[in-house]
Amino acid sequence: MSDNNSPWGPKPGSSNGGGKGDGNSPWGGGQRPNRPQRPSRDNVIEGFKSRTGGGGNGGGNNGAPQMPDFNIPKWAFVAVPIVFLLATSVFTVQGNQEAAILRFGDYQRTVGPGLHFKLPSPIETKEIQDVTNQRETIVGISNNAESLMLTGDENIVDINFAVLWVIKDLESYLFKVDQPEDLVKSAAESVVREIIGKNELDPIITTGRQQFGGEVRDRLQELLDEYEAGVLVNDVQFQKTDPPAEVVDDFLDVVNASQEAERAINEARAYRNTKVLEAEGEAAKIIQQAEGYRDRVIADAEGEAQRFELIYGEYKLAPQVTRQRMYLETMELVYGDAEKIVLDGDAGSGVVPYLPLDQLNKKGN
Repeated sequence: MSDNNSPWGPKPGSSNGGGKGDGNSPWGGGQRPNRPQRPSRDNVIEGFKSRTGGGGNGGGNNGAPQMPDFNIPKWAFVAVPIVFLLATSVFTVQGNQEAAILRFGDYQRTVGPGLHFKLPSPIETKEIQDVTNQRETIVGISNNAESLMLTGDENIVDINFAVLWVIKDLESYLFKVDQPEDLVKSAAESVVREIIGKNELDPIITTGRQQFGGEVRDRLQELLDEYEAGVLVNDVQFQKTDPPAEVVDDFLDVVNASQEAERAINEARAYRNTKVLEAEGEAAKIIQQAEGYRDRVIADAEGEAQRFELIYGEYKLAPQVTRQRMYLETMELVYGDAEKIVLDGDAGSGVVPYLPLDQLNKKGN
């Protein structure tokens, strides 16, 4: 095996596999056979160029198009990760929003409006929700099964209403209930059916909307808090509370009759109130007159009593004079208006002294 077919390749200096001791012999020149080298980046790029015809200056590529050379700067390998980290770590929350931060899908914290930082994705992710703008859930418009409800007096009423609510606890809203919007709708429908079932039809379709709205809001809030839905109910507005369309005409007749009865009752009450007020006024007048008469009589009696006490005091000081005075005053009262004849008791029997006092009084007048 001295020819060029030697497994170690042709020997240098000999075209037909000449002398021994050449440099390529596995035992010649004391050299070991060449070991395979690891492919480097440059070798791979060069091999790619050679296979695609881009390794020379046009020789041997048979006119194939050359691939452009890509020279990536070393700083790009550092800048790209930094930009990625910043893009996924820094975020802004608007004034009407809150953000829930998750670490490997596990809730960590809630942040409010402003500029915030977190660990880069996918280590930490964020879930941003609007927590101040009011949301509206409507029940009973698109589905007759939702709108038809049974009242306490076994009538059917057609109802639709709107629930106005906001998010009050982002953690509970996102992670403690599934589909919170559907929960609000289902809970509201359940509460309304409960309250409608406890009341009669007439107040429901006439004057009870506002009252029932407050009851539904309070009961719905209690129910959502039990579920830990993280929702705050601001208002419940009843948009329609009507009887079913099939009986609306008959129901209007009943309503009109009820209104007529109510009007007649109000007129009777007004007449009764008028008469009652007049009687009460007359009674008050009589009572006031009686009280005035009573006070006057009492005052006269007290005055007489005081006068008697004064006279009695004077009588005790001079009894004889007082008796004489009382006698004369009494005689004056008794005989003041009578025709009088005065006779002298000491006169003799033959001559009767006579004093015509009545004539004197006439002349004096």
